[in-house]
Amino acid sequence: MSVYKESPFRTINNLSVGLSVLQPIVLHADVIDSTNICLLQDNDYPNGTVLLADYQTAGRGRFGRCWQSPPEEALLFSVLLTDLPARIPLYIYTFLAAAGVYSGLEIQIPDSHKLALKWPNDVMLDQKKVCGILVQSRMSGQNIQRLVMGIGLNVNQPEDYFVGELARATSLGASLGKTFDRNEVLKHILRSLDQALLRLRDTGEEAILKIWKSGCDSIGKNVAVNDGKRVYRGIFEDVSANGGLILRIKEKTRVFHAADVTIVKKDKDAVSY
Repeated sequence: MSVYKESPFRTINNLSVGLSVLQPIVLHADVIDSTNICLLQDNDYPNGTVLLADYQTAGRGRFGRCWQSPPEEALLFSVLLTDLPARIPLYIYTFLAAAGVYSGLEIQIPDSHKLALKWPNDVMLDQKKVCGILVQSRMSGQNIQRLVMGIGLNVNQPEDYFVGELARATSLGASLGKTFDRNEVLKHILRSLDQALLRLRDTGEEAILKIWKSGCDSIGKNVAVNDGKRVYRGIFEDVSANGGLILRIKEKTRVFHAADVTIVKKDKDAVSY
């Protein structure tokens, strides 16, 4: 009998084949306020539950920013984790989710297009944002009761959708000039996320950071870091032990934990990244 027999959502049974951590059935909502909000609430859903929505009325990204997408054009889903490995820091799940999406897309994007990771939670396609990650958790004392990895991936929005404040974003379809099967894209991403969760359990966070760094093309380069108060320029030297961006400014280093990052051209003008 399905563990979701009391769930108000429909189920999709053919997306999660051969997974070890994620559940083999995906919950599917037409409209929901937020997949993250839903899975963070008290429920009996098992570890590895995936909730997919065609449209969100209250989707959010980092800093409370609104995540916009027309119905059935993006992949909007969250993964619930309740059985967390001991002594694994919370920050690593943001990097894990981003690396999982990156790896799942890598086999679907031709080499003629540039796929990259942006610190700490974005996936970029041809230097434009195609995916954002929001990890949230509920605590019980000092322990994490439940953790949710929320993922918003632009899939089939047309090029003319990305105007105004969305001009620095793109979708798979807009960049590659084709329509994608959202379920097929999701299937690859779920497999990659599942593999990353297994790797985290078996080998720890260092393995996840290594994967993430391999996809980040700004490490070792000049970057501009905006922390909301001022812009700092220097070399993106590394990621710290707690997930911060280590910026080398001449002979000193500074660590940032919540900031917007831009890449710097040779003419020293900051461009969106």
